[in-house]
Amino acid sequence: MCAYIISLIGIGWLGKKAQKEQSLTDFYLAGRGMGFFVLFLTLYATQYSGNTLVGFAGRAHREGYQALVLITFLSAAVGAFAFYGPRLYRLSKKHRFITPSDYIDHRYKNNKLTYLSAAICLIALANYILTNLKAIGFIVEAVTGGVIPFAYGVVALSLVMVIYESLGGMRSVAWTDAIQGTVLLAGVITIFITI
Repeated sequence: MCAYIISLIGIGWLGKKAQKEQSLTDFYLAGRGMGFFVLFLTLYATQYSGNTLVGFAGRAHREGYQALVLITFLSAAVGAFAFYGPRLYRLSKKHRFITPSDYIDHRYKNNKLTYLSAAICLIALANYILTNLKAIGFIVEAVTGGVIPFAYGVVALSLVMVIYESLGGMRSVAWTDAIQGTVLLAGVITIFITI
């Protein structure tokens, strides 16, 4: 566990060293140059996170067949990425958008709508982050056999995430996601093979 945490902070430091310039684009978008492999794995790790494996599995256990709606939800999210992603990417590159609210501002020229879209994004991300922090706490507690309690696991790994994200921005996030996405993908494949 310690080696894993140190490696995450190390990746954050490497992300800081790889920055080409001090700009919002470089920090928040990794200079728009992640490459297909890293982009695929960061999207995979983001979409199919600890919440997906821990939270959705628990929900499926509690609700039974009613939880099949989750498959539709996750498939719709992937479909939306595939459908809207290429067009939004081209617009983002052309107009130098950094956030979804930049697109709303460009498209509608309405400050209230731009602020509303930013607030909606923050609320949605807050819920996503909370569910993933909960999953982190459960996983740390399970992996350590209860030696590290749920709350300590959440706080410790949250601090680690803040450190590596603050150091290298999206580049560090994408690189750690690529590693974690690979581990997650290998775990899912292993589960399917062993079941």
